[in-house]
Amino acid sequence: MKRHRLVADVGGTRSRFGVSDGPGRLSVVRVYETAARPSFAATLAAYFADIGSDPADMWCREFHIAAAGPVDAGTVRLTNSTWEISAAEISRTFGDIPVVLFNDLEAVGLLLPHLKTDEISPIGPVKSASAGTGLVGNRIAVNIGTGFGAATAVRAPGHAGGTRWTIAAGEAGHMTLTAATSEEAAALAFATSVEDVLSGAGVARLYESLAGTTTGDHAANAVFARVASDPFAATTVQILSSLLGRIAGDLVLATAAWDGVYLCGSVAQGWARAGDVAAFRAGFERKGAMSSRMSHVPSLIITAAEPALLGLSYADTESG
Repeated sequence: MKRHRLVADVGGTRSRFGVSDGPGRLSVVRVYETAARPSFAATLAAYFADIGSDPADMWCREFHIAAAGPVDAGTVRLTNSTWEISAAEISRTFGDIPVVLFNDLEAVGLLLPHLKTDEISPIGPVKSASAGTGLVGNRIAVNIGTGFGAATAVRAPGHAGGTRWTIAAGEAGHMTLTAATSEEAAALAFATSVEDVLSGAGVARLYESLAGTTTGDHAANAVFARVASDPFAATTVQILSSLLGRIAGDLVLATAAWDGVYLCGSVAQGWARAGDVAAFRAGFERKGAMSSRMSHVPSLIITAAEPALLGLSYADTESG
């Protein structure tokens, strides 16, 4: 019997589960509301009940779990949820199956070397380089959803002249936020960190700051849908576009991610449909002495379904 890997992507809003029988392959994906469940273990048990399978039946060789928070000593406490996940406890609860914990953006980072052309879409134009002068470097995944996160796929020489990738996840959402204009400073007076604005709740707070009201539907997708008819929504998206471009560009510079920044997450997906791409690229490229270099760095949105689960299916593979 071929034994499979259970993969899970645990976020502050939703938790996703699936089964992988090899790199790039997923099946029986289910999604649950995180806040509606008492714990990760209870949700995992519900998943097994829903798919009519028990890991004790020997089909499951390991659990790979990605969660939205830093992993410390085999435990992760979600940043935007009360859940805490212990690898040792989950293993004991489910028959001593090995458990590996990842940060959620670390899981997306695992996918970056393996993305296919039909799983990404460019955000804005990039200047072409002369033959033989194209930039080669790392890649960085940036998530905007319930929170803001980033992880870098670091390039290194691999076996037989190939490439080996190491994934480094951080907590970029908690970087200090700085306004670039007096308009931004007034609109962002409520914010101290990047995640305070670049997140689902952050979009709503920015809209409310501009409109001076908390009445109505200010969820990110509702704001994005009103760009053409609501001047406050249009200004919200304009500020978001410039701010996201600047921060994404800063992360590229800090991590040497010359191979590109790859956006993902529900808010990023909504912004990509309604955002000001020119303002994004202007903020992304306007980096002083590095401006010319940044004009060659691609910015993309990941369109593949379930990128974190897919990334976990590639864990343990070295080359891209």
